[in-house]
Amino acid sequence: MVQSTDVSSHLTDLIYGSLFGECSWQDFLDSVAQTSPGGKAALHYHDLTSSVAHVPFMSGFSQAEVDQFSSHFAAVNPWIPRLGLVPVGQGLCGDEIFPREELIKSEFYNDWLKRQAGCETSVGVSIIREESRTFILSTSTSSADPDLNREAAERYTILAPHLKRAFDFIRKRDLFAPHEHASQTLFDSIGVGLIYVSEQGKVRRWNKSAEALMEAGLPVRITADGKLGLQCQKSAAVLEFLTSRNGMQTKPHTAIVKGRNQDSYRLTLVRLQSDAFTEFLEGPTVALIAEPMMASPLGERRDLLMQLYKLTATEVRIASSIASGHSAREVAVADEISYETVRTHLRNIYSKLGVNSQAGLVSLLMR
Repeated sequence: MVQSTDVSSHLTDLIYGSLFGECSWQDFLDSVAQTSPGGKAALHYHDLTSSVAHVPFMSGFSQAEVDQFSSHFAAVNPWIPRLGLVPVGQGLCGDEIFPREELIKSEFYNDWLKRQAGCETSVGVSIIREESRTFILSTSTSSADPDLNREAAERYTILAPHLKRAFDFIRKRDLFAPHEHASQTLFDSIGVGLIYVSEQGKVRRWNKSAEALMEAGLPVRITADGKLGLQCQKSAAVLEFLTSRNGMQTKPHTAIVKGRNQDSYRLTLVRLQSDAFTEFLEGPTVALIAEPMMASPLGERRDLLMQLYKLTATEVRIASSIASGHSAREVAVADEISYETVRTHLRNIYSKLGVNSQAGLVSLLMR
């Protein structure tokens, strides 16, 4: 089981790495499974109009276990009929959806979850819900410890907005083609800047959000000779390396940077995969993703949060950043304060909002 305090950040990086082909969804799921005792993870969806489950991605489960689940046990799984009542984006333990004392009496638990999978419960999050279908990330675990499983559920709440973004892009089927303008439009729809950079730092194209963010103070510029300039020296060095012919990458590079008006941004640099012949002719392509640390919809509710819940401006900023999917450590870096100070602010925020966890915070602010 992974014990790192940076687990959520690592898993988030794997989501974007999978999105751009730097690693695989199997790598992501394998890492998710390792965060829970005896973990077996799956990305799957359920159609409530059908008794058959669809499990296209899994880690730890045998094919026989998945086949048995899909063909029969999904239909008697007591959690599935209640999926429509589960808030989208909020990580939950199975015991929060269906009472454990009832679960252990069920056919699903005794004949599949316990006997075949060797697990006690499941922890997961609904990523997208549309009509009768729900897309889910879940991990079956041998742990029946409610505190440990609640910690895992809160981690899934943090991952949920990143997974939703990835799912939205994947369903458009144009992620891996830098020459397609559609992927730039998708990033525009969520206010995220996207810039494609080729060999020697030459900018190929950028989306409207990138242009707006640069005008608003993003510490990124396009020079007169068409190259990308980054004020963050470490990121600039990484970009120079990634746009060289030998700049191979094992995981996305991320950095939290300050803009002209002291606004914070998360920069991600990813080298895109190309076939050998294309890269031989055109050189490497690197994507720069620029994301404001505060979500715009929550920013618009700033006055309401301050008046209704008596949050301070700092507390609104921290609450909004957490709800946007950033970890407490990322917020600490962005605000140039200690991790313990962020935790103190979070305790005050929880008290004022009447919640007791990051999951509760996200659920309240995302309404």
